[in-house]
Amino acid sequence: MPNFGLEVSGVELSSPIDDDSFSEIRDLYFSHSALLFRDQDLSPQSQARLVHRFGCPKIETRKQFNLKDYPEVSTIGNVKHPDGEDAAFFVRGGFGWHTDGTSACHVDAATFLYAVEVPKVGGDTLLCSTATAYENIPETLKDQLSDLEMLCSFHAHNDPLLEADPDSHIPLTKEERRALPPVWHKIVQVHPVTGRTVLYMNFNPIEFNSVSLSMGEEWLQAALAVATQEQYVYRHEWKPGDLLIWDNHAVLHSGTPTACYESDRRLMHRSFVYTQPTERTLENLDEVNAIFLKT
Repeated sequence: MPNFGLEVSGVELSSPIDDDSFSEIRDLYFSHSALLFRDQDLSPQSQARLVHRFGCPKIETRKQFNLKDYPEVSTIGNVKHPDGEDAAFFVRGGFGWHTDGTSACHVDAATFLYAVEVPKVGGDTLLCSTATAYENIPETLKDQLSDLEMLCSFHAHNDPLLEADPDSHIPLTKEERRALPPVWHKIVQVHPVTGRTVLYMNFNPIEFNSVSLSMGEEWLQAALAVATQEQYVYRHEWKPGDLLIWDNHAVLHSGTPTACYESDRRLMHRSFVYTQPTERTLENLDEVNAIFLKT
């Protein structure tokens, strides 16, 4: 990986990990921001167990794609059930650059993405370091972003997806929508473990605290242009059995166009887990998870 991230070998994650080995993995996760484990054979049970070692899992809001026995694990891809219904969440065209979890106050969170089936061509995932981004943006832009805060909403991200593809997932109920209120975030933050200054960015905010929406978005796009320069981006070409874990407080990620593999199969198992320490813990996580565990 360009200037962050680490491939870890010699670890079999399908079996329980002793405390010393897990402590080393956790330290590597924070120091490198992204970890790659190849040739894994992770059952949903094994993935759920590993996720709980890292912290407190968040149950995916598009709950139709959560695995029944292990709801900490959800499906992403273009596979279907025998009756033709979608068996995984699929965004035709792919996501652009984003940070998972900006719709909650708890910014320290890990995304787990495990490759079950991969297409012959395409389906890559892109990553870049937001600490490196901060180090390389112009001083004037650092000054502009230094006290800037953004108001983020899950619905500002999810509603347009549903409008563009009404069959992509089941709309949220009123109770589910109320469980996901908007939240303010500072854009320039200090990582609580590494002490590095990072950029925490969401590219569909609904408001900024001190500038117009258009101006704030312009500054974010300027920072993104630096963050995603070719020399700073890692492109992961998936193989079955790959597990990527990244720190959303220090990494941006992006999907890639889907047209090249829509006639093939892609199935990923995803988990999202809140880690500690963090500045603002999501105190009602159990309550929110219970809402999205309802059937």
